[in-house]
Amino acid sequence: MGEVVMKVVVVGVILLIIASIIVPRVRGRRVMARRVKTMTELAASQGWSFTPENNELVPLVQRLPRALGTAQDIITSQLVRAEPTRLQVGSRIMHVLEGASEGHQVQIFDWVAGHASGAGRASLVFLHTVWAIPLPQVPFWAQAASKGQPHDGWRPGQVFRTGDNAFDKRFLTTADDAGHVQAGLAPQTRRLLLESDFDGWRLDPEFGMLLLWTHSRRRYVPAERILPMTRQAKQLAAEAIALTQGQQG
Repeated sequence: MGEVVMKVVVVGVILLIIASIIVPRVRGRRVMARRVKTMTELAASQGWSFTPENNELVPLVQRLPRALGTAQDIITSQLVRAEPTRLQVGSRIMHVLEGASEGHQVQIFDWVAGHASGAGRASLVFLHTVWAIPLPQVPFWAQAASKGQPHDGWRPGQVFRTGDNAFDKRFLTTADDAGHVQAGLAPQTRRLLLESDFDGWRLDPEFGMLLLWTHSRRRYVPAERILPMTRQAKQLAAEAIALTQGQQG
């Protein structure tokens, strides 16, 4: 009887492991299919273009939180008693919306970012939705990103405080010069960011863009929030244009 019970337990454990692998994958495919459908419908309603995947846009986010390379899948290897496999860690740009919104060209896309968890362990996956808005000029680098996301591997820069306690409590601000922080993150911009749904803001002179993004391990921005957040993004872009006019790098 004891051997029978042991076999049943072993079989049950194996089935649970298989289910834990298969069920999330099936659910993930369904979620992705729904995402494609809702984003396609949104693009059509706004006269925007929709592209399922465009990894040529990876350079836009290459200095946001991510890690490239490989990581060991130690957790799974312990379960199946095999040598750890190597997982690819990197970025995928998916569900790209592109078009004009009240005079502003905008790209909106979902970004899947693999991030090594450290010591060669299995990678973590972060889900972001990103807004990229070209600006007439971007004379300097400045970035504010919520403290709840990884900050390693970002573009080198100094960390500054803005003097706004509420803002500094939520965001880590980096730039090359304190003057760039004051020029880019004026009180109105800080207020708009704090009131927005964004987890990050960046002026990027290399691409001449304002980048805004969300950070999550659970989901992208819901499709019904895309248009309200696009309005927030346009406000922040207008502020960036006003603040950087006449600024020197």
